[in-house]
Amino acid sequence: MKDDVFIRGKVPMTKSEVRAISIDLLGLDNTSKKLLDVGAGTGSVGLQVAYNFPHIKVTAIERNKEAVDLIKQNQAKFGVENVAVIEAYAPFELPQEEKFDAIFIGGSGGNLTDIIDWSLVHLKLDGRLVLNFILLENALQAMNHLEKSPVSELTMKQIQVSNWHKLGAGHYFEPQNPTVIIGCKKLEE
Repeated sequence: MKDDVFIRGKVPMTKSEVRAISIDLLGLDNTSKKLLDVGAGTGSVGLQVAYNFPHIKVTAIERNKEAVDLIKQNQAKFGVENVAVIEAYAPFELPQEEKFDAIFIGGSGGNLTDIIDWSLVHLKLDGRLVLNFILLENALQAMNHLEKSPVSELTMKQIQVSNWHKLGAGHYFEPQNPTVIIGCKKLEE
């Protein structure tokens, strides 16, 4: 989905190229049933998953009221009914048996390691966890924590996308912020 199809406001959004890589790393397929999108922002990752995989139930967690409203507006715009939006600060109480096939963390609100641990509790065995960062300190904190966690296939990538723009009589590539993407698979505890 192109970025410009989303209703934006002033809420952060995972850009299309980063979404493509992140969704690929989530490893979703026809057997996947549930995705948790933590720190959902505009909901771009969860909504694109819901749109592309209508059989997957997406739960989007967001603490910012404006962002929650944008997720609901975008949900209505795209006509996806397989998204539940929870206005809350993660981590929060979920039933211990509540398990997801994949979890995406787009924002942590300063609770990063707690959210990672909480996510691993609610991730199915062999489920995929994917995290996005623009701050290197947060990416390094997550990587250091995950290296001590029950995960495999731990990977970290940095991508930067630049888009072609006209400037006067010439052209240039306007850069987006570099984004660090971390992905892993849950092992037995």
